[in-house]
Amino acid sequence: MAAATALLPGTAEAADRHEVTLERTARLTPDGTQAVVTGTYTCEGVRGPVRLRVTLRTRQERELNADEKQTVSGVYTWLGLPGLPVPKTATSSTSREQILDGTCDGTATAHTWRHAFTGGVQKGTTASVTVAMTSVDSRTAQVTTLADTTGDVTFA
Repeated sequence: MAAATALLPGTAEAADRHEVTLERTARLTPDGTQAVVTGTYTCEGVRGPVRLRVTLRTRQERELNADEKQTVSGVYTWLGLPGLPVPKTATSSTSREQILDGTCDGTATAHTWRHAFTGGVQKGTTASVTVAMTSVDSRTAQVTTLADTTGDVTFA
């Protein structure tokens, strides 16, 4: 029975190996408008469609300019907190997620995945990327996480 279920879409056995990898150096497109992350996925023992959920998180700090510092100071005064120190830096965080469709052939072959996120990343930026590979059993609609990985990538 185990051999038969291993061939059904979205099913896997405990001895099967599933892996998602992430390249630690990511690329910006030549025009700088897209951030491209890549890696591979392996799904031995699973046949059929899989989904890769790719999440990109960035965090950037910059110094506040004089106008921004004045605005913050004015807000503090308006709130009745004129003695509160004005921060020197501002931090912005973004999180973007995309679902990619893939196909497993039941072998240990590594399949390449690639996704380009639009905008918001500068050369030299370090971002956190999480990739999770899931399958859906077509009979029960049960979602199974086969593998996942998280790591920092630097955009070159």
